[in-house]
Amino acid sequence: MKNSFALTPFLSLLICACLFVSPGAFSAQLSPTTARSAIKAFDYQDNEEWEKAIAALSSAKMPTDYDKAYINRMLGVMYWHNNQPIKAITTLQTSVSLNALEPDAQHAAMRMLADLYMTREQYSNALSLYYSLTNEKEIASSDLAQIWLRIAQANYQQNGNRKALDAISAHLKLAKPTVGALSLKLGAELKLQKWKSSLSTSKSLIAMEPANKAWWLQRVSSYQKLDDQDGMLNTLVLAQRKGISLTESEEKLLAQLYANAGVPEKAAALLRDLNQTASDKTTLVMEASYWQQAKEWDDAIAAWKRAAHQDATYHWIVAQLEIQQGQYVDALKTLDAISDPKRRGDVEIARVRAYEKLGDFDTALLHAKRAMEFAPSASTESWIQYLTNKRSSQ
Repeated sequence: MKNSFALTPFLSLLICACLFVSPGAFSAQLSPTTARSAIKAFDYQDNEEWEKAIAALSSAKMPTDYDKAYINRMLGVMYWHNNQPIKAITTLQTSVSLNALEPDAQHAAMRMLADLYMTREQYSNALSLYYSLTNEKEIASSDLAQIWLRIAQANYQQNGNRKALDAISAHLKLAKPTVGALSLKLGAELKLQKWKSSLSTSKSLIAMEPANKAWWLQRVSSYQKLDDQDGMLNTLVLAQRKGISLTESEEKLLAQLYANAGVPEKAAALLRDLNQTASDKTTLVMEASYWQQAKEWDDAIAAWKRAAHQDATYHWIVAQLEIQQGQYVDALKTLDAISDPKRRGDVEIARVRAYEKLGDFDTALLHAKRAMEFAPSASTESWIQYLTNKRSSQ
C-alpha cells in the first residue's frame, strides 16, 4: 500500500510563521545594516516580489552568526516561494548549522528544512532533524504529534516499517487518529505481516470512511491470511449492506464463502443473479453445483440446462437429475441430446430406467439389450431378466 502525504499546507503555515515577524522582534539582535536589509525584504515580500526580496537579502552584510542564521532562514523561505527548492534547502542548512537563533526560531527552521528534505525524498536527512526535534523539552504536544507523523512517513518511505509503526504509535498517543495516519499504520502492518493488528486498523478506517472499498477489501485480505473464512464472509456481507459494490470476481468469492459456510442456497442465489448479466460456463457450473448441494432440485436442473447450452457434456447430469425427480419424459428428451460415444452404455441404461418407470417394458427391454451390446455387465443382465419377466407377467 503506497502512502501519500502532503507537506505543502504544513510548509505554508510554517513559512508564514517564519516570515511575518515585526521588525521590532529582531531589531534588538540583528546588526543595524542587516536589519535594514531584512526590513526591505519584508516590504518586497508583502507584494510577493520574491526576486527583489532575495536580492535584498543576498546583498545584506552579516557580521554575526545570528545575522547569518536569521538572513539564511529568511532566504530559505523566499527561495521556496520562488520555486527554488534546492537553494531553499542550502540556505536553511546554513541557518540551522549555525545554531544561533532563538530556540523557537531554531526549531521552526529545523522543521522547515526537514519538511523540504521530505519533498525532495531525502528521507535520511529529514529523519536526522525530526528525531532531534523530538528530544526538545519545550515543544507543544500538537507539534510533537506532527513530528512523529513525519518520522513515520519518512521511515515508511524507506521501508523502515517497524520504526514507522513505533512512530505512528507515538503520534496517535498525542493526536486523534486520521485517515492518513491510520492508512500509513495499515501499510506498515501489512508489510510486516501483522495480520491481526491490521484487522483492528482496517476496522478503524472503515468507521472513518465506510464508503472506501479499499479498507473493506484489505480487511478481507487480512482474514484470508489468517485462514478465517467466517471473517471474510462477514466482512463482504457487511460491505454489501453498507452499499459497497462488488466486482464479478468478488461476488464469486462471496459465493464460495457461503458454500464453505454450509449455506449453498445463498451461494447459488448470488451466482444466479450474476449469471443473468455475465454468464460463463464456470459460473454456471458453480451455480448449478450449489443448487444441487442445497437439494434445490428444480433450480439445479434449470442451472445445469443453461450450462449444457454452452457445454453438451452437462446434458448427462441434467438427465440423471430429471430421472431422480421423476421427470421421465423430459429425461428421455435430454438423453437424445447426448452424442458422446463413451456414454452409449450409460445412456441406454438411463433410458431403461425412464421407460420402466413409465411402464413401457417393451421399449425398456429393447434399450437394455442395446446397453448389453455397448457395455456388457451383470447389472445390465439383471435388467434384461427383470424386464423379460415383467413382459411375461402382463
